[in-house]
Amino acid sequence: MTAFVLAAAALLALVLVIVLPSLWRGGRTAGLALVLLLAGGGAGLYALLGTPMALDPALVRAPTTAAEAVAQLEARLKAEPANVEGWVLLARFRAQTGDWVAARDAMANARAVLPDDRDLMVEHADLMMRAAPDGRFPAEATAMLEQVVAAVPTHQRALFYLGAQRYQAGQPAEAVALWERLLPLLDEATAQALLPQLAIARTEAGMPARDYAAELAAGRGGDAAATGTRLAVTIELAPELAARLGDDDVLYVFARAADGAGPPVAARRMPARGFPVQLELSDADALMPTGTLSQQTAVQLAARISKSGDAAAAAGDLVAAAQTVELVAGEAVAATLRIDGVQE
Repeated sequence: MTAFVLAAAALLALVLVIVLPSLWRGGRTAGLALVLLLAGGGAGLYALLGTPMALDPALVRAPTTAAEAVAQLEARLKAEPANVEGWVLLARFRAQTGDWVAARDAMANARAVLPDDRDLMVEHADLMMRAAPDGRFPAEATAMLEQVVAAVPTHQRALFYLGAQRYQAGQPAEAVALWERLLPLLDEATAQALLPQLAIARTEAGMPARDYAAELAAGRGGDAAATGTRLAVTIELAPELAARLGDDDVLYVFARAADGAGPPVAARRMPARGFPVQLELSDADALMPTGTLSQQTAVQLAARISKSGDAAAAAGDLVAAAQTVELVAGEAVAATLRIDGVQE
Protein backbone atom coordinates (compact mmCIF):
# COMPACT_ATOMS: atom_id res chain seq x y z
CA MET A 1 0.00 0.00 0.00
CA THR A 2 2.85 2.38 0.83
CA ALA A 3 4.44 1.71 -2.54
CA PHE A 4 1.17 2.53 -4.23
CA VAL A 5 0.85 5.86 -2.43
CA LEU A 6 4.45 6.68 -3.31
CA ALA A 7 3.75 5.90 -6.95
CA ALA A 8 0.73 8.16 -6.89
CA ALA A 9 2.89 10.88 -5.38
CA ALA A 10 5.41 10.31 -8.15
CA LEU A 11 2.66 10.86 -10.70
CA LEU A 12 1.67 14.05 -8.92
CA ALA A 13 5.27 15.27 -8.88
CA LEU A 14 5.69 14.52 -12.57
CA VAL A 15 2.55 16.43 -13.49
CA LEU A 16 3.55 19.42 -11.37
CA VAL A 17 6.97 19.53 -13.03
CA ILE A 18 5.18 19.74 -16.37
CA VAL A 19 2.50 22.17 -15.27
CA LEU A 20 4.29 24.75 -13.16
CA PRO A 21 6.64 26.23 -15.81
CA SER A 22 3.76 26.85 -18.22
CA LEU A 23 1.71 28.42 -15.45
CA TRP A 24 4.57 30.67 -14.48
CA ARG A 25 4.84 31.88 -18.08
CA GLY A 26 1.14 32.10 -18.87
CA GLY A 27 -0.57 32.77 -15.56
CA ARG A 28 -3.65 30.87 -16.71
CA THR A 29 -6.53 30.53 -14.25
CA ALA A 30 -7.41 27.16 -15.68
CA GLY A 31 -3.91 25.92 -15.01
CA LEU A 32 -3.98 27.21 -11.46
CA ALA A 33 -7.20 25.33 -10.90
CA LEU A 34 -5.48 22.21 -12.20
CA VAL A 35 -2.62 22.62 -9.72
CA LEU A 36 -5.12 22.97 -6.89
CA LEU A 37 -6.86 19.82 -8.04
CA LEU A 38 -3.58 17.95 -8.32
CA ALA A 39 -2.55 19.06 -4.86
CA GLY A 40 -4.71 16.17 -3.70
CA GLY A 41 -3.83 14.07 -6.71
CA GLY A 42 -1.89 11.36 -4.91
CA ALA A 43 -4.70 10.56 -2.52
CA GLY A 44 -7.21 10.98 -5.33
CA LEU A 45 -5.46 8.46 -7.55
CA TYR A 46 -5.15 6.04 -4.65
CA ALA A 47 -8.87 6.38 -3.91
CA LEU A 48 -9.73 5.84 -7.56
CA LEU A 49 -7.68 2.68 -7.85
CA GLY A 50 -8.61 1.41 -4.41
CA THR A 51 -6.46 -0.73 -2.17
CA PRO A 52 -4.24 -3.34 -3.83
CA MET A 53 -6.25 -6.08 -2.10
CA ALA A 54 -9.37 -4.91 -3.94
CA LEU A 55 -7.76 -5.17 -7.36
CA ASP A 56 -7.78 -8.13 -9.70
CA PRO A 57 -4.79 -10.44 -9.24
CA ALA A 58 -3.11 -9.02 -12.35
CA LEU A 59 -3.25 -5.56 -10.81
CA VAL A 60 -2.24 -6.38 -7.25
CA ARG A 61 1.38 -5.31 -7.70
CA ALA A 62 1.67 -1.71 -6.57
CA PRO A 63 3.01 0.62 -9.29
CA THR A 64 6.45 2.08 -8.77
CA THR A 65 6.43 4.68 -11.57
CA ALA A 66 4.02 7.26 -12.91
CA ALA A 67 3.66 5.23 -16.11
CA GLU A 68 2.65 2.15 -14.14
CA ALA A 69 0.18 4.18 -12.07
CA VAL A 70 -1.45 5.50 -15.24
CA ALA A 71 -1.50 2.01 -16.75
CA GLN A 72 -3.29 0.70 -13.68
CA LEU A 73 -5.75 3.59 -13.85
CA GLU A 74 -6.48 2.78 -17.49
CA ALA A 75 -6.96 -0.89 -16.62
CA ARG A 76 -9.33 0.04 -13.83
CA LEU A 77 -11.31 2.29 -16.17
CA LYS A 78 -11.76 -0.58 -18.62
CA ALA A 79 -13.43 -2.48 -15.80
CA GLU A 80 -15.30 0.59 -14.51
CA PRO A 81 -16.19 2.77 -17.53
CA ALA A 82 -18.61 4.85 -15.43
CA ASN A 83 -15.80 6.08 -13.16
CA VAL A 84 -16.04 9.79 -14.02
CA GLU A 85 -13.31 10.91 -11.64
CA GLY A 86 -10.91 8.41 -13.15
CA TRP A 87 -11.57 9.59 -16.70
CA VAL A 88 -11.12 13.21 -15.68
CA LEU A 89 -7.83 12.51 -13.92
CA LEU A 90 -6.60 10.54 -16.93
CA ALA A 91 -7.65 13.32 -19.32
CA ARG A 92 -5.82 15.95 -17.32
CA PHE A 93 -2.67 13.87 -17.08
CA ARG A 94 -2.69 13.21 -20.82
CA ALA A 95 -3.24 16.91 -21.47
CA GLN A 96 -0.29 17.92 -19.34
CA THR A 97 1.94 15.49 -21.24
CA GLY A 98 0.76 16.97 -24.55
CA ASP A 99 -1.25 13.96 -25.72
CA TRP A 100 -4.27 16.05 -26.67
CA VAL A 101 -6.11 13.36 -28.62
CA ALA A 102 -5.93 10.91 -25.71
CA ALA A 103 -6.94 13.69 -23.32
CA ARG A 104 -9.92 14.61 -25.50
CA ASP A 105 -11.04 11.00 -25.74
CA ALA A 106 -10.72 10.44 -21.99
CA MET A 107 -12.80 13.55 -21.30
CA ALA A 108 -15.39 12.35 -23.82
CA ASN A 109 -15.70 9.17 -21.76
CA ALA A 110 -16.26 11.25 -18.63
CA ARG A 111 -18.95 13.28 -20.39
CA ALA A 112 -20.62 10.12 -21.64
CA VAL A 113 -21.44 9.48 -17.99
CA LEU A 114 -22.22 13.11 -17.06
CA PRO A 115 -23.20 14.77 -20.36
CA ASP A 116 -24.75 17.85 -18.75
CA ASP A 117 -21.93 18.72 -16.35
CA ARG A 118 -21.02 22.26 -17.42
CA ASP A 119 -17.47 22.24 -16.10
CA LEU A 120 -16.76 19.05 -18.02
CA MET A 121 -18.35 20.54 -21.14
CA VAL A 122 -15.96 23.50 -21.01
CA GLU A 123 -12.94 21.31 -20.37
CA HIS A 124 -13.97 18.98 -23.18
CA ALA A 125 -14.38 21.92 -25.57
CA ASP A 126 -10.87 23.11 -24.71
CA LEU A 127 -9.40 19.66 -25.34
CA MET A 128 -11.30 19.32 -28.62
CA MET A 129 -9.71 22.56 -29.79
CA ARG A 130 -6.22 21.48 -28.76
CA ALA A 131 -6.62 18.09 -30.43
CA ALA A 132 -7.91 19.61 -33.68
CA PRO A 133 -5.33 19.58 -36.50
CA ASP A 134 -5.93 23.28 -37.21
CA GLY A 135 -6.00 24.28 -33.53
CA ARG A 136 -9.53 25.69 -33.85
CA PHE A 137 -12.69 25.00 -31.90
CA PRO A 138 -14.84 22.46 -33.77
CA ALA A 139 -18.53 23.26 -34.19
CA GLU A 140 -19.46 20.82 -31.43
CA ALA A 141 -17.07 22.52 -29.00
CA THR A 142 -18.43 25.95 -29.88
CA ALA A 143 -21.99 24.75 -29.30
CA MET A 144 -21.04 23.43 -25.86
CA LEU A 145 -19.42 26.71 -24.86
CA GLU A 146 -22.45 28.68 -26.06
CA GLN A 147 -24.72 26.39 -24.07
CA VAL A 148 -22.72 26.90 -20.88
CA VAL A 149 -22.54 30.70 -21.25
CA ALA A 150 -26.28 30.83 -21.88
CA ALA A 151 -26.97 28.78 -18.76
CA VAL A 152 -24.27 30.31 -16.52
CA PRO A 153 -23.42 33.83 -17.77
CA THR A 154 -20.63 34.15 -15.18
CA HIS A 155 -18.82 30.89 -16.02
CA GLN A 156 -15.28 32.22 -16.28
CA ARG A 157 -13.64 29.53 -18.39
CA ALA A 158 -16.61 29.33 -20.74
CA LEU A 159 -16.51 33.10 -21.29
CA PHE A 160 -12.78 32.99 -21.94
CA TYR A 161 -12.87 30.08 -24.38
CA LEU A 162 -15.95 31.33 -26.22
CA GLY A 163 -14.19 34.68 -26.61
CA ALA A 164 -11.17 32.84 -27.98
CA GLN A 165 -13.41 30.96 -30.41
CA ARG A 166 -14.97 34.21 -31.64
CA TYR A 167 -11.51 35.71 -32.11
CA GLN A 168 -10.39 32.64 -34.07
CA ALA A 169 -13.50 32.96 -36.23
CA GLY A 170 -12.64 36.53 -37.21
CA GLN A 171 -15.16 38.13 -34.87
CA PRO A 172 -12.94 40.25 -32.59
CA ALA A 173 -15.79 42.53 -31.52
CA GLU A 174 -17.69 39.56 -30.12
CA ALA A 175 -14.49 38.38 -28.41
CA VAL A 176 -14.20 41.80 -26.77
CA ALA A 177 -17.81 41.68 -25.58
CA LEU A 178 -17.29 38.27 -23.99
CA TRP A 179 -13.95 39.12 -22.40
CA GLU A 180 -15.31 42.40 -21.05
CA ARG A 181 -17.99 40.36 -19.31
CA LEU A 182 -15.25 38.13 -17.92
CA LEU A 183 -12.90 40.88 -16.75
CA PRO A 184 -14.74 41.99 -13.58
CA LEU A 185 -15.14 38.36 -12.50
CA LEU A 186 -11.38 37.76 -12.33
CA ASP A 187 -8.85 38.36 -9.60
CA GLU A 188 -6.43 41.20 -10.28
CA ALA A 189 -3.51 39.09 -11.51
CA THR A 190 -5.62 37.08 -13.93
CA ALA A 191 -7.41 40.20 -15.15
CA GLN A 192 -4.05 41.81 -15.91
CA ALA A 193 -3.05 38.74 -17.93
CA LEU A 194 -6.19 39.12 -20.06
CA LEU A 195 -5.62 42.80 -20.90
CA PRO A 196 -3.16 42.32 -23.80
CA GLN A 197 -5.58 39.97 -25.54
CA LEU A 198 -8.41 42.45 -25.03
CA ALA A 199 -6.32 45.28 -26.46
CA ILE A 200 -5.44 43.25 -29.57
CA ALA A 201 -9.06 42.25 -30.13
CA ARG A 202 -10.24 45.86 -29.77
CA THR A 203 -7.68 47.02 -32.33
CA GLU A 204 -8.67 44.33 -34.83
CA ALA A 205 -12.34 45.19 -34.30
CA GLY A 206 -11.62 48.84 -35.10
CA MET A 207 -12.67 49.90 -31.62
CA PRO A 208 -11.13 52.83 -29.76
CA ALA A 209 -8.47 52.04 -27.19
CA ARG A 210 -9.67 51.58 -23.64
CA ASP A 211 -7.50 51.86 -20.55
CA TYR A 212 -8.65 48.78 -18.69
CA ALA A 213 -5.58 48.89 -16.46
CA ALA A 214 -6.55 52.32 -15.16
CA GLU A 215 -10.10 51.15 -14.59
CA LEU A 216 -8.87 48.15 -12.64
CA ALA A 217 -6.56 50.35 -10.60
CA ALA A 218 -9.48 52.64 -9.85
CA GLY A 219 -11.45 49.68 -8.60
CA ARG A 220 -13.95 49.82 -11.43
CA GLY A 221 -12.55 47.17 -13.78
CA GLY A 222 -15.23 46.29 -16.29
CA ASP A 223 -17.97 46.98 -13.74
CA ALA A 224 -19.29 50.10 -15.45
CA ALA A 225 -19.81 48.29 -18.72
CA ALA A 226 -20.94 45.09 -17.05
CA THR A 227 -23.55 46.61 -14.75
CA GLY A 228 -24.44 50.03 -16.20
CA THR A 229 -27.03 51.00 -18.77
CA ARG A 230 -26.25 49.13 -21.97
CA LEU A 231 -27.62 47.82 -25.24
CA ALA A 232 -27.17 44.17 -26.20
CA VAL A 233 -27.35 44.50 -29.98
CA THR A 234 -27.70 41.85 -32.65
CA ILE A 235 -27.03 42.93 -36.25
CA GLU A 236 -28.48 40.75 -38.98
CA LEU A 237 -27.72 40.99 -42.71
CA ALA A 238 -30.47 40.27 -45.23
CA PRO A 239 -29.42 37.25 -47.34
CA GLU A 240 -30.08 39.13 -50.57
CA LEU A 241 -27.39 41.67 -49.62
CA ALA A 242 -24.71 39.13 -48.68
CA ALA A 243 -23.26 39.18 -52.20
CA ARG A 244 -22.69 42.94 -51.90
CA LEU A 245 -20.43 42.51 -48.87
CA GLY A 246 -16.76 43.33 -49.55
CA ASP A 247 -13.68 42.19 -47.64
CA ASP A 248 -12.83 45.76 -46.62
CA ASP A 249 -16.34 46.89 -45.68
CA VAL A 250 -16.79 48.37 -42.21
CA LEU A 251 -19.78 48.01 -39.91
CA TYR A 252 -20.86 51.02 -37.86
CA VAL A 253 -23.36 50.61 -35.03
CA PHE A 254 -24.41 53.75 -33.19
CA ALA A 255 -26.99 55.12 -30.80
CA ARG A 256 -28.14 58.74 -30.78
CA ALA A 257 -30.42 60.69 -28.47
CA ALA A 258 -34.07 59.82 -29.06
CA ASP A 259 -34.65 63.00 -31.10
CA GLY A 260 -31.74 62.13 -33.39
CA ALA A 261 -29.91 65.35 -32.58
CA GLY A 262 -26.21 65.67 -31.84
CA PRO A 263 -23.39 63.15 -32.12
CA PRO A 264 -23.88 59.49 -31.16
CA VAL A 265 -23.94 58.73 -27.44
CA ALA A 266 -22.40 55.33 -28.21
CA ALA A 267 -20.75 54.01 -31.35
CA ARG A 268 -18.83 50.96 -32.48
CA ARG A 269 -16.74 50.37 -35.62
CA MET A 270 -15.73 46.87 -36.68
CA PRO A 271 -15.08 44.72 -39.76
CA ALA A 272 -18.32 43.83 -41.55
CA ARG A 273 -18.22 40.05 -41.32
CA GLY A 274 -19.46 37.14 -39.25
CA PHE A 275 -23.15 38.00 -39.39
CA PRO A 276 -25.23 37.90 -37.32
CA VAL A 277 -22.97 40.09 -35.18
CA GLN A 278 -23.58 40.47 -31.46
CA LEU A 279 -22.14 43.32 -29.43
CA GLU A 280 -22.85 45.43 -26.39
CA LEU A 281 -22.93 49.23 -26.33
CA SER A 282 -22.28 50.98 -23.03
CA ASP A 283 -20.79 54.18 -21.66
CA ALA A 284 -17.40 52.77 -22.66
CA ASP A 285 -18.43 53.43 -26.27
CA ALA A 286 -19.25 57.12 -25.75
CA LEU A 287 -17.62 59.62 -28.10
CA MET A 288 -17.86 62.44 -25.55
CA PRO A 289 -18.00 62.25 -21.74
CA THR A 290 -20.83 64.78 -21.74
CA GLY A 291 -23.09 62.54 -23.83
CA THR A 292 -23.33 58.92 -22.72
CA LEU A 293 -25.80 56.08 -23.00
CA SER A 294 -26.61 56.09 -19.29
CA GLN A 295 -27.77 59.71 -19.54
CA GLN A 296 -30.56 58.72 -21.95
CA THR A 297 -33.98 57.23 -21.35
CA ALA A 298 -34.33 56.22 -25.00
CA VAL A 299 -32.10 56.21 -28.08
CA GLN A 300 -32.26 55.86 -31.83
CA LEU A 301 -30.24 52.76 -32.70
CA ALA A 302 -28.89 52.38 -36.22
CA ALA A 303 -26.38 50.34 -38.19
CA ARG A 304 -24.63 50.80 -41.51
CA ILE A 305 -22.06 48.95 -43.57
CA SER A 306 -19.70 51.48 -45.12
CA LYS A 307 -18.24 50.52 -48.48
CA SER A 308 -15.54 53.20 -48.18
CA GLY A 309 -14.78 52.69 -44.51
CA ASP A 310 -15.72 56.29 -43.71
CA ALA A 311 -18.07 57.20 -40.90
CA ALA A 312 -20.06 59.52 -43.18
CA ALA A 313 -22.90 57.86 -45.08
CA ALA A 314 -22.42 57.44 -48.83
CA ALA A 315 -24.38 56.05 -51.74
CA GLY A 316 -24.09 52.28 -51.96
CA ASP A 317 -23.72 51.75 -48.21
CA LEU A 318 -25.87 48.97 -46.75
CA VAL A 319 -28.18 50.24 -44.03
CA ALA A 320 -30.64 49.22 -41.35
CA ALA A 321 -33.64 51.35 -40.50
CA ALA A 322 -33.16 53.30 -37.26
CA GLN A 323 -35.03 51.89 -34.30
CA THR A 324 -36.11 53.69 -31.13
CA VAL A 325 -35.16 51.70 -28.06
CA GLU A 326 -36.30 52.43 -24.52
CA LEU A 327 -33.45 52.08 -22.02
CA VAL A 328 -33.55 50.75 -18.47
CA ALA A 329 -31.14 52.40 -16.05
CA GLY A 330 -28.41 50.05 -14.89
CA GLU A 331 -29.59 47.16 -17.04
CA ALA A 332 -29.06 45.66 -20.49
CA VAL A 333 -31.78 45.99 -23.11
CA ALA A 334 -31.75 43.70 -26.13
CA ALA A 335 -32.33 45.04 -29.63
CA THR A 336 -32.01 43.60 -33.13
CA LEU A 337 -31.31 45.53 -36.32
CA ARG A 338 -31.60 44.06 -39.81
CA ILE A 339 -29.46 45.53 -42.56
CA ASP A 340 -31.73 45.21 -45.58
CA GLY A 341 -31.45 48.51 -47.48
CA VAL A 342 -29.03 50.36 -49.75
CA GLN A 343 -28.16 54.02 -49.24
CA GLU A 344 -29.38 56.15 -52.16
